[in-house]
Amino acid sequence: MNKIILVFILHFFIVFSVTAQQSQKKANPYDGTLLTQVTEVKSEQGNERDTTKILYLQNSSKDSLFVYKIAEGVISEATAYILIGNSKGLYLIAKPIFGDAETLNKLQIEFSDTEHVVLINQQDKYLLYPKFYASAKQEINTKHSVIGLFDLLEDYLEDYSILDIYPVLLSENKARWSKIIQHAKIITQRNQSDLKDTWDSKYQYNSQGKLLSVKATSAEETHFSKKMSYINSSTIKMDIYRNIEDRQILSRKVIYNPLKNNQLDITDQVEETGQNKETILITKIHKKNIGKVKSLYLSQLEIKKLIKQLK
Repeated sequence: MNKIILVFILHFFIVFSVTAQQSQKKANPYDGTLLTQVTEVKSEQGNERDTTKILYLQNSSKDSLFVYKIAEGVISEATAYILIGNSKGLYLIAKPIFGDAETLNKLQIEFSDTEHVVLINQQDKYLLYPKFYASAKQEINTKHSVIGLFDLLEDYLEDYSILDIYPVLLSENKARWSKIIQHAKIITQRNQSDLKDTWDSKYQYNSQGKLLSVKATSAEETHFSKKMSYINSSTIKMDIYRNIEDRQILSRKVIYNPLKNNQLDITDQVEETGQNKETILITKIHKKNIGKVKSLYLSQLEIKKLIKQLK
């Protein structure tokens, strides 16, 4: 009888211990990353210096990414990106975190196994190399990884109105510049008219299978280009060009250290062609992993307290 009681007590403590550990894991299933972005702006009007913090919170299943942008101690923007799959398909939903505002953005994602194509909004086509296609589909369509989708769309995030996302600092994809995309066709809507532009995007790789360049063009002009320079094991340089409807031309130089994986150095030269105006922006972005947080939804006060603790 005593043995039975002893076994029962031991079983109770084991069950209690496991339950307690599971409850503890469930209590903090969210990971946080903080980017500190320091930008020096140089223009004819003078020089300015701006510091912005961007807080990324992600759940354990990776299908939700909450982004809080903090300027001068106040949340200036707060957006939730959620990758949802249902009977109607797979969608990336972007919604404001606070208030009852409607959806900011909605992307439909489809996969064609026969063509190895990822289709965005039934119009943008990304033709992938077969070797990568299966893993991309697993990451995005099966696991619903928001960052996995951002990795794929990285060069055109601005065209999808997805801002303040830096996949190179947030992603766990170590082969991000390998032979992934063969070719892409991107269609963009003009801001001040009903016209649309179609861009033929070509990708070139070196003999080691590393990305050399991306160039998106139409018959008349270039919309986007990126040239990669693998200077050594600790330095990667990217030269980026973006033409926004002939109104604004961006020339960007990015320096990235994959060994440290926690900082980007960005120099932007922005020309506003209609106003004959030029602005230089020098930005340093530092990444800090902050570990577990209690929730994806944080109030202004909770964010202030969290950032203060990280100083």
